[in-house]
Amino acid sequence: MENDNTVIVTGGSGFIGTLVCKRLVEQNFNVINIDRKKKEIAGVTQYPFDLNNHQVKGIILITKPTSIIHLASEHEVARSVSEPEKYYTNNIANTINLLNYALEAGVRNFIYSGSSSVYGNTDIFPTPENTPLAPASPYARTKAMVEDILRDYTFAHRSLKCASLRYFNAAGAVEGHGYTQDPATHLIPIACRKAIRGEILEVYGHGWNTPDRTCERDYTHVSDIADAHIKAIDYLRATDKVGQLNTFNLGQGISNSVLEVIDAVNEASDKNLEFTFVGPRAGDIAKTCADNRKAKEVLGWTPKYNLQDIVNDAYAWEFKHKRKKL
Repeated sequence: MENDNTVIVTGGSGFIGTLVCKRLVEQNFNVINIDRKKKEIAGVTQYPFDLNNHQVKGIILITKPTSIIHLASEHEVARSVSEPEKYYTNNIANTINLLNYALEAGVRNFIYSGSSSVYGNTDIFPTPENTPLAPASPYARTKAMVEDILRDYTFAHRSLKCASLRYFNAAGAVEGHGYTQDPATHLIPIACRKAIRGEILEVYGHGWNTPDRTCERDYTHVSDIADAHIKAIDYLRATDKVGQLNTFNLGQGISNSVLEVIDAVNEASDKNLEFTFVGPRAGDIAKTCADNRKAKEVLGWTPKYNLQDIVNDAYAWEFKHKRKKL
């Protein structure tokens, strides 16, 4: 018998996954985290496995969750250009196996961690979900391919309802949880750490087609993104729409440049972060900016935090938890 209150989260030990698990526990779900990185999260049962571990199938068949939130993936854009084999194996092959296990176990709701990178170098801003996809890196292509796979599965298997939450740039921190990857690969934690160290920040590219010629991103607080997963589960459990993939942009709907992020870090730190321009990274795009009306209207989700809020929380986390190590 399926457990209506049981949710499996893959990648639940990560930056977004940890907070998703905590939010699920707060909503009285029985939460199971499958992640190769061990992490103690109150109220969460963890199986420290890679998704390609043969025991994952057994966990799903035994626990019979109603919902799976699939966050586990390779996610560094630049590394996907030099190591595409890891991305196609981990992001696509492992997802197909997970979907097959889900079908066998009778899972009804499947929520996927999508990405705004599927839009590529679009010139449509803010970008709605029906924008033609043009992924510009192996990472982005894996995200787009998985969405095609989900469409095919939901069309063929009407018992399975799927949603892809297309994250824009997740950042920020909450009490007791923040970004821990070391070395950091995302701008806001890197800039915060550089400010704390008194080091010079490298800015990738100064010839982008933006007002200040630096990349622009739609930065979204990790707390807002975590809350959207609860909204998505509630939506899938309640909807009678089957046979289609539900896609939702998760972004503020505001785009900020690298130089604007630096200004926000200066405000949060009361310092003057030095920076220098270097060449652009492979796979980078000029701008992202979400049209988030669908998430607001269908999921009832509204982001609460602006860029300065995000940077303030990220800087406070880095100062408290990273300063002595840096």
